[in-house]
Amino acid sequence: MKKRRTYTLRFILEMLVVFSVLATILIEVISSLHVNRTSLSSNYLENNYHYAKKLAKNTTDILTALQNNIDAIAKQAGDKPLKNTDLQAWYMANRQYFHSLLIADATGHIQAVSPAASGVTAGTLLTSHAARLALSTKKPLISEPYQAVSGRLILLISSPIFDSRGVYKGFAGGTIYLEDSNVLNRILKEHFYRDGSYVYVVDQQGRLIFHPDTKRLGETVRMNPAIHQALAGNSGYRQIVNSKGQSFFAGFTVESVSGWVIVSQTPTSVIDESNRKLLNNLLVTSLPFLLLTLGIVWLIAKNISTALSRLAHLSDESGHIDSPAVITTTSKIYEIQKLYQSTRLAIRQMNRRLRQLQSEVETDGLTGLANRKTFDAYLQHTMQSEIPFSLILLDVDRFKKINDDFGHLTGDEVLKLVARTMQASTREDDFCFRYGGEEFGILLQGRRHLFAYQIAERLRQTVEATDNPTGQPVTISLGIASYPLHGTWAVDIITCADQALYHSKATGRNKTTCFRLEVASL
Repeated sequence: MKKRRTYTLRFILEMLVVFSVLATILIEVISSLHVNRTSLSSNYLENNYHYAKKLAKNTTDILTALQNNIDAIAKQAGDKPLKNTDLQAWYMANRQYFHSLLIADATGHIQAVSPAASGVTAGTLLTSHAARLALSTKKPLISEPYQAVSGRLILLISSPIFDSRGVYKGFAGGTIYLEDSNVLNRILKEHFYRDGSYVYVVDQQGRLIFHPDTKRLGETVRMNPAIHQALAGNSGYRQIVNSKGQSFFAGFTVESVSGWVIVSQTPTSVIDESNRKLLNNLLVTSLPFLLLTLGIVWLIAKNISTALSRLAHLSDESGHIDSPAVITTTSKIYEIQKLYQSTRLAIRQMNRRLRQLQSEVETDGLTGLANRKTFDAYLQHTMQSEIPFSLILLDVDRFKKINDDFGHLTGDEVLKLVARTMQASTREDDFCFRYGGEEFGILLQGRRHLFAYQIAERLRQTVEATDNPTGQPVTISLGIASYPLHGTWAVDIITCADQALYHSKATGRNKTTCFRLEVASL
């Protein structure tokens, strides 16, 4: 008869503990990675959407300024015909914006052009669709990008010329070569990052007019899901796969003056890198506890198995186990139960450590404040509970200059100082968090709009008056929005507070702005 295979008690205990610990670690790791992926996906989508909106606002400001400059040239040309020397003076004053300036008569013939090396000369007849449209509409115009005879992709900004009697005399125009360095791509290039994020712009025909890869300019990308949705008049964010099969978190919006679609996107692979680091951190931190637990269990199992071996030897000698001593020996099951209790204690200790790691994931490592993921969860809980609150978003003014002038370590100390001042200026139940970079926020539950303004002003004045590592005054700009006064969705409240903050930055910095419709329309 074949002998049945048996296992030692020590082996069974070790396997049980290993399985329990590994299962616990696996569940915690999977849960942490899932939470991290979900939170980061939401953050990247919303951040790219807000970036696209900010860039659209910046682009609107630039295009408006360019149109105003051309309007001024047209007005002067209407009062008195401009000579080449006059146009040259205008060009020298605007060459950071335009690659060339020109004056065309009512028939489309160039009367003056600057610089002379721009590729056209006085007397040349303009035949492009943009020029014909400017002549026919007799209105200020920002053209669709078009390809010139020279092969360049050009944007024409024009304004009609009328003399003192109101007679149409032609138009003044400024050209921007989209493939060369220009004012538009300079502001857009500021938003490239090492993680692979970038910005591109598409005209109303679905053609690329700005892209980090200049060889793609003029390419049609209408079938891109984000572009298709934006050309239909919608702004928002979504995860997309581009023509090269790469997956991105994309935020998109439409610029109001030109109708261009501005897209800011980040490769989804950044989340894989973040999860890899989180996994490594969890494993490295958990391994010593696992080894320690296994060592303890091995020693206990060895002691129990030794005691049982001695009991078995004693039983062999006596031939039976019916005495009280033997019964007492069989109560060794109690030690097994204690072993399980010890194991469970070790597992609970490991779980507490894993929960501590999870807490570290939810806290900003530099300032000690709650991070963006924690804020999102707190905001959603507060709104689901229908608790009124005010949200203050604040931004350190000219923080890039602080980093450039004093170094990133000093910049970090400034951020810590702002965080400490925030905590000292608020109640214990007010929620302070770091929104990202040099931007922070405070959520004040149950606080009214006016009281939030008083808190913000007190914080602003305290920061300005506090000594800091730079030795120079550091100021902050703040924006305030309230729930449900300014919206019933999280994105509405954040957007309103962000617009109010942007208004503070745009109107001089070092001030607090409460959101109102006038702010949103700026």
